[in-house]
Formats: sequence, structure tokens, C-alpha cells
Amino acid sequence: MSGLKSAWELSLERSDKLVPELKSQKKLTKKQKQEIAEIRNEYAAKIADLDVTSHDKIGKLPDRVPPEEIEAVKSELEKQFRSEKKALEEQMEKEVEVVRNRKN
Repeated sequence: MSGLKSAWELSLERSDKLVPELKSQKKLTKKQKQEIAEIRNEYAAKIADLDVTSHDKIGKLPDRVPPEEIEAVKSELEKQFRSEKKALEEQMEKEVEVVRNRKN
């Protein structure tokens, strides 16, 4: 009977096969976890600021742009926001990866 595996054990084996890099990831130290949290908080604040600024610009469009151009300018501002947000998220992930890979 010792050859039988529980559903949990089978599930763990399958997850190791599907995502092998998870098994090889080293454990993070408390300091690394704290640094990663700080990085994520910092970038969350930057993204929130960018979001507020973007919404503010969109809200002021009727005062600054002719009515027939509002939709085009709004679309361009939204596209710019998404692009800048994506760049910030990528930069954040790079910084997090540096912390994860650092030797302590």
C-alpha cells in the first residue's frame, strides 16, 4: 500500500512539472520580503499618481479642446497612461527581481 499517493502528492508532482522554476526558487529572507514590499508600494504610489493626473487631464479636456477633438485626445491620453503604467510595472518587476536574486 505504500506505493499509493494521495491526491495532494499527485497535485504537487503535477505542479512541479508545469512550473519547475517555482521549485528551484530560493526562499526569500525577511529583509528581501520587506524590500520587495517597499518597492511595490513605491510603484503603486507612482501609478496611482499617474492615474490621478491622467483623469485630471481628461476631466479638463472640455475646457481646453474643441468638442469635435475631445474623443481623439481622450483616447490618446488613455493610451499614453497605459503605456506609462506598463513601463512603471516593468521597471518595478526588474527591481524586485534584483532583490530576489541578491545574495544575502
